[in-house]
Amino acid sequence: MLNRELLGPVLFLILFSLYALSAWQIPIMPFEEYEAVNSATLPKVYALIGIIVCVLAIAATLFKAPQQDKPNNKASETISTATIIQCSALIILMLIYSSLLEPLGFIVSTILFLACGFFIMGERRKQIIVLASVPVVIVFWAIMTQLLGIYLVPGEFWS
Repeated sequence: MLNRELLGPVLFLILFSLYALSAWQIPIMPFEEYEAVNSATLPKVYALIGIIVCVLAIAATLFKAPQQDKPNNKASETISTATIIQCSALIILMLIYSSLLEPLGFIVSTILFLACGFFIMGERRKQIIVLASVPVVIVFWAIMTQLLGIYLVPGEFWS
């Protein structure tokens, strides 16, 4: 049966396998053909390391000795319906965030995304939600745009 400890590594194994498939399809420029390190090297290394770590995590979970000090409580190990609903809500929130990024801009859409994400995860105190989302987004935006010079979309609504 699929439990919490096994679900994460299995999902990441699928993700890294798909990433490996796309990494091996990266076209190499003619001048990179005989180079030891080219544009596809690092994605391939990341994919292989990810797959190895996932396989080791799955093996460790499957071969782990049962804990003797705890009573055999299978209800705590299975994934509840509430957790699946919460995860689905976060995935839908990510899709909404990606669609609002262009019209609202990075700062507004990311603050809304984090605030709604905290709410979905169970945080109900408004002060914590605001203090955890607004400063993080502003500092991240300042580092990315002012310090590193990376363009982040300002939004069509504000232009």
